[in-house]
Amino acid sequence: MSIDFLGSEIKTIQNAVNQRWKKENINVNLADIEITKEGELTLVPAAVWEDKNSTFIILKIGIFSYKSFFYYLTDKRFDTGVSEYNDLYECANTLLKAQADFILSEHTKDLNLHSFK
Repeated sequence: MSIDFLGSEIKTIQNAVNQRWKKENINVNLADIEITKEGELTLVPAAVWEDKNSTFIILKIGIFSYKSFFYYLTDKRFDTGVSEYNDLYECANTLLKAQADFILSEHTKDLNLHSFK
């Protein structure tokens, strides 16, 4: 049984990307990535896209099972803290929010900012 991304799944991811980068044309591409699953090396389908400093990856590890992470400047790997999602929309949006939060913290860490509630 194949677990390739369906057209509707790619559209879900592309819509999330389009919402994030409204003025840019960033395309989601398909790839196969080798992971260790149950002690064995396994190829799994991946949706991949890039902005100027980050590479985003969503793996489809089961029929309704996804894992996501991003690389910043090719050598720093980050994830959302959730090991597996069963909702692709939540997976994509949480990944984008995690990267946006990271970028914001990188650009404001030397500022003396305070949050008021």
